[in-house]
Amino acid sequence: MLRLPIFLTIISSYALASKLGVVYEWKYIDYLWESAEQKNNAIAGKSYDHKQIFTIDVQEVPDGRVFVTTPAFNPNAVPATLSTVSDKIGPGGPLLKPYPNWQWHNSRNCKGMISVWRVALDECDRLWILDSGKIGDEQVCPAQLLIFDIRSNELKKRITIPNDISHDPKDKNLGLLITPVIETEGFNCKRTRVYLADTEGGGLVILDGTYTWRLDDDVFNPDPSASDFSIAGENFTLPDGLFGLALTPKTGSYSRRLFFRPLASLQQYSSSVDDLHRSRTSNNRFRYTSSEYRLPSQVAAQAFSKDGILFFGLTTEIAIACWNRHTPLDEKHVVIVAQDSETLQFASGVKVTRQSHYPFKEQLWVTTNRFQKIMTGSQNFDETNFRILSATVDELVRNSRCESWRRGDTWSSL
Repeated sequence: MLRLPIFLTIISSYALASKLGVVYEWKYIDYLWESAEQKNNAIAGKSYDHKQIFTIDVQEVPDGRVFVTTPAFNPNAVPATLSTVSDKIGPGGPLLKPYPNWQWHNSRNCKGMISVWRVALDECDRLWILDSGKIGDEQVCPAQLLIFDIRSNELKKRITIPNDISHDPKDKNLGLLITPVIETEGFNCKRTRVYLADTEGGGLVILDGTYTWRLDDDVFNPDPSASDFSIAGENFTLPDGLFGLALTPKTGSYSRRLFFRPLASLQQYSSSVDDLHRSRTSNNRFRYTSSEYRLPSQVAAQAFSKDGILFFGLTTEIAIACWNRHTPLDEKHVVIVAQDSETLQFASGVKVTRQSHYPFKEQLWVTTNRFQKIMTGSQNFDETNFRILSATVDELVRNSRCESWRRGDTWSSL
């Protein structure tokens, strides 16, 4: 396994961590309940168990609200699967306010939200909520995309994903839509394309206007040699397939590329979005590029900045790394920009957002959840288990090889 250069590993953790500050943290998750009676009934009815709830994704929006997802990984434990962080503090940390309200969160109501793993904000301030429809191993409802106008908090559109699209065609029991990426074109986002990662079935679902189809390929499947994880001295095995998606920024007339990777993998892949959309009429065939370089450990989430800088969390190194797409993807150009053995354990959500007061500046948001403790059942709810961290992109990459491309740099083969 290739490792990062020695000079990176000897930089002090303090110097790296100081760039990425903790915004929120929790020992356990609790909610902004409508009444004490509602909470007591939820506990008595076993629809709320703080020991079974964990955060996965974060999304900051222009009005300053911060969204958090808490998927229904365990049955009968999660009363609300998508929330915003409130300004009220409980014993476990900031209380979560169910979005858009409590009425949307009923574990058996297919018109509400069942289990949200990740969300995405597009250029027209629409929040795309990917609801897997799955509680534990049970497909309670078909997967769906809910599109909300975050300014009015109104549902603008609901798109149902049929089970034969959201699941592995060879095994109808395997399917978990987990990550959405949104591509927009034209005035007022006239054209929108959507890419969805199925981590259990190892497939990519594509929506383009009235068409929805699925791609299945070995490249979306887990690599058995990369299915063993080691984080902060704890080990677990997780053979998850397609997981992390990231779309390159718009650059002149160049076709954008979708970067993708299974969770259990050390490689990065990419495909032209034009090739992906031609796959609908070419027997689901598409071309992709694979990196020769193998990352030092697995990556859960990844996101591009407007300048083509890819940010991602490294699991074993317990760090946030970056790579500038104008440079080769190799050991020399993958750079650790934040490292903290405590606060950065398993970066399950990574987002780049524009700053509301400075539209030309960007912010990196990261959520971490110590997933190794979830997998090994070793969580201690007297300790901090979940965090949201943030920093400006400029500060993170300053004086690093990610900062900007220079004359003589070449485009990556990806």
